[in-house]
Parts: sequence; structure tokens; C-alpha cells
Amino acid sequence: MDYYRNTSYWKKYSAFLPEELQYKDSRLPQEEYWQWRHFNIHLDAMRNGEAAVKIIILHGAGGNGRIIGLFGNFLNSHGYEYIAPDLPGYGLTANQQKSNFEYSQWVDCISDLIDEELLKDPRPIVLFGLSMGGMLAYQAAAKNKKVKGIIATTLADPRLQPVRDDLAKYAWQSRLGMPLLRIFKELTDSLSVPIKWLCKMERITNDSQFSKVFAEDPLAGGSKIKLRFLRTFMDFTPAIEPEEFSAAPLLFLQPAKDAWTAWETSRPFYNRLNCQKKMVILDNCGHAPYEQPGVSVMRNEILQFLKTLHFT
Repeated sequence: MDYYRNTSYWKKYSAFLPEELQYKDSRLPQEEYWQWRHFNIHLDAMRNGEAAVKIIILHGAGGNGRIIGLFGNFLNSHGYEYIAPDLPGYGLTANQQKSNFEYSQWVDCISDLIDEELLKDPRPIVLFGLSMGGMLAYQAAAKNKKVKGIIATTLADPRLQPVRDDLAKYAWQSRLGMPLLRIFKELTDSLSVPIKWLCKMERITNDSQFSKVFAEDPLAGGSKIKLRFLRTFMDFTPAIEPEEFSAAPLLFLQPAKDAWTAWETSRPFYNRLNCQKKMVILDNCGHAPYEQPGVSVMRNEILQFLKTLHFT
């Protein structure tokens, strides 16, 4: 099995990040593997048996657990435990059967990971999803009602055509490509294409050089995706529609300068949610929020949110 300690590409991200989000050689996540179905799921984790809560951090398209775990650094420094999985198709997670999987398995994987962690101990679990991981956090919480809180930076419901237009690299992909993928799924489902052909990887940050690092990462934005996964992601229906969801409170963090998924992308789904919720604008932040002053606001809002859940 592979480990990030034997690779170096992920270290390139630190050059663009504020110090509190950077990995330090003296304080790196421990690397674990979890056997789930026919996948070896790689987990980055900063464990803390004294922590009042565990936070599972979820990446989206063009990410992996090592990248998204950067946002776990400050959480761990404040005494929290975090786990950042490489979801199937990304990072160091291995598909032992080399099978063609669909998006619902991402939701199943996180739901089962929640159960796996609760078997170890009963500490409450909060999901923190960035980018496409925000909707995944909701979908996993809707399936597994043991989640105690949700933090998200995007709630893009891909069933809506305007949202599909926002997510796709080009409008014709969402307007013409998706219908064709449904019609010809027997032929297209097994095809793999570079992720950056399908989505606006150049907008993952507002710094072109930083976005290039994402786009060229062979374990993230530089990898390929099966068209079956894309098709089933766009058509996925959560176990509970937002009007009926009240299982966990939500902290929604909207980057003010998000050039990929602006507030208009997430607002329809956010407004439908029936749970306790709060929306906060992160000033000066792009899709991957790391700029000041928004990143400090994000940190403070997350810490306050966790305290209001009475875990500390």
C-alpha cells in the first residue's frame, strides 16, 4: 500500500497557504487504511482520544484527504480529532477489483465510516465538506442520522440545470453531454476522462499558479474519472430531501469570491433546508478558502459552531 510520506507532490500546496494551514514535518497526520468493500480506503488522521468530537473532512472533485486535511490542522491544534479519507477514485485509495463504481458508493462509504468510528467509541461526529464534499456531507448525514453537525462551503444540488451549468467546464457538457450519457450509458459508463476536462479546475482558487498545482496533482485534479461516476453524481437523490431534514444543524460558509460555485449555486438547496442553519460569508476567499480575512472568520465560526453543539 502507498503512503503520502513516500510522496512529495502534496508539499507544493504549502507555498500558497497561510502558516496555520501548512503541514509541518514535525506534525503530520498518521496514515491508516480501512478495508471497505473492495476498496482500501486511505485515511489521514490526527487522533486525540481526549477530543470531545471527531470531525470527518470530505474533499470534492480535484481533491484528496491529504489536501483537504490542511483544514484539519487548526482543528487539531484546538484539541479536535479529524479524519480525512481519500474517496474512491482519488488519492491513495485502491480499488482492488478495478471495478467501475458509481457516486452512491461515496455516500455509502462515508455513512459506513461514521458507523466504523462510532464502533470504536461513542464520541459525536461532525462532517466538514468543502467544494463537492459539502453536498456529500449532507447526503451522508441524510443516510446516516448519527451525524451531530454539518459544516459545508458548497451545497450544489446537481439535479438542477443551473447548478449543472455552474459545475461543468462548458455549458454544452451539462446541456448536451448529460442527456447523451444517459442514452448511451452502456457505451460511455466505462470510459475515463481527465477531471480537468469536465470541471472548472482553473477556478478552484483565484490564483492561477495555485490552481495549476491542483490541476496537475496526479492524485487529485490531474487524475481521471469514470463517466459512470459523473452520470450518477448528477442524478443522485439524497435519502431525505432538505425540507424533511432536521437531523443535524448546519454551518454554511460561502467564499465571497468563489468563481466556481457562487452563493447563487448553493442558495436554492440551502433555502430548502429545514434544519437549524447559519450562513456566513468568507470575505476575499475563493472556492478553496485560504485568504484573509475570510479564513480567520471560517476558523472562528467553526470553533464557535462546535462549542454551540455542547461537545466542549
